[in-house]
Amino acid sequence: MAKAGSLAAVHAAGATRVHGRSPLRQIRQARPKVVPIQRESLEEQVYARLRSSIIDRTIQPGQRIPVDRLAQELGISRTPILNALKRLAQERVVDCLSRRGIYVRRFSKREMARLFEVREALEGMAARLAATRIAPAEVRRLGAQFRGLDGPPTADIARRYIERDRHFHWRLVELAGNPHLMAALDSVNMMFFAYQDGLVRPPTETVPEHLAILGALGRHDEEAGEAAMRLHIRRSIERLEAEADAEDARAAEALGHGRAGRGTRRRATSSGSGRITRQRNRRERS
Repeated sequence: MAKAGSLAAVHAAGATRVHGRSPLRQIRQARPKVVPIQRESLEEQVYARLRSSIIDRTIQPGQRIPVDRLAQELGISRTPILNALKRLAQERVVDCLSRRGIYVRRFSKREMARLFEVREALEGMAARLAATRIAPAEVRRLGAQFRGLDGPPTADIARRYIERDRHFHWRLVELAGNPHLMAALDSVNMMFFAYQDGLVRPPTETVPEHLAILGALGRHDEEAGEAAMRLHIRRSIERLEAEADAEDARAAEALGHGRAGRGTRRRATSSGSGRITRQRNRRERS
């Protein structure tokens, strides 16, 4: 005979009560405990919030993430915040430095050029796929959003251009209709957004390139769409590489001047010591 309070007893008894408890209450007590998902959901919310703060630059590259203060502001423990930060560290967006804290990663121009190489390949594919799916109305809408943004890059123009540039590129990935491509680019773009401080190239250069991409997509020309997208990103890679080379040259020159200065000081010290030694020897001989 099944034990009272078990699911079998509840089913056998139908709507009758066992030991004064209702069948519904017995079912609730008898069913196995499930692992709560509240913590997982909370960690997901914290992850999304931190990710958004990094993308919109509320938390700047190189800035330390105040775990204790965030926990206090959000009214939660440190655990979901630390778990969210572990995910961001795996995505190479934050750096966990032993005994120093957790910082938003700062990417060099050389590292950004490597990221753009990945974007060139993946977004070239996205443009090729989008060419077969994009509607004429979408082409017109995406082109219209750049109207008036191809002038001198004032702070306001730069801000609006960055927002619309991000939307342009991401919309073409959506139109490509490949979730695996979207997931791969999501990780790359997260690192790119964590770095982006201003524009790699001015809108006067890049707006015509966007329009050229849209022109090819509007004709449903897959090869031309991919080529136009690759050229657009390749030009940014070349700019980043040139700026990285210039930075390296300046650093090497500064290092060379520093070594030369130390060498001059050593020679001056050595010369001074030699004069003192010669004077001492003359006094001893006399």
